[in-house]
Amino acid sequence: MSRTVRPACAADAGLLVAIDASVNIHPWNAQQFAAACGGASLNKQCAMVVEEGGRIDGFVVFSQVLDEASIYSIGVHSAQQRKGLGHLLLHAALLKMKEAGATRCFLEVRQSNAVARRLYEGNGFELDGIRKSYYPTEGGREDALLMSRCL
Repeated sequence: MSRTVRPACAADAGLLVAIDASVNIHPWNAQQFAAACGGASLNKQCAMVVEEGGRIDGFVVFSQVLDEASIYSIGVHSAQQRKGLGHLLLHAALLKMKEAGATRCFLEVRQSNAVARRLYEGNGFELDGIRKSYYPTEGGREDALLMSRCL
């Protein structure tokens, strides 16, 4: 079977909540995912999913305003990690942004998230700055790395 990336629909929101809750320290809630599922127009959040054989294995959530886009979250089910799904989702989102007229993509990533940092750096994202104490952690706060790349 082959993997496909497609826009998320309203029926996918519950699965995305479950995936995010299993891999994220501070996951999004159902309302946040519901707002992104089915959102394919400019100026609002859009979610895409990767699936294989009808099973959703991951998601990417992003938005675009005029020529600037932002990636909010990428999540891959823990049983499917290290199989290139994050890379596949990232590329699908970047292509969608570029097709919609975006010229630059921005994101924030936890300083401690080495896997995500390698994914982004390996796909042309560069460090723009640091947002001190941005992310909550179990023991306090953690810096966010601000990154971007041209599309």
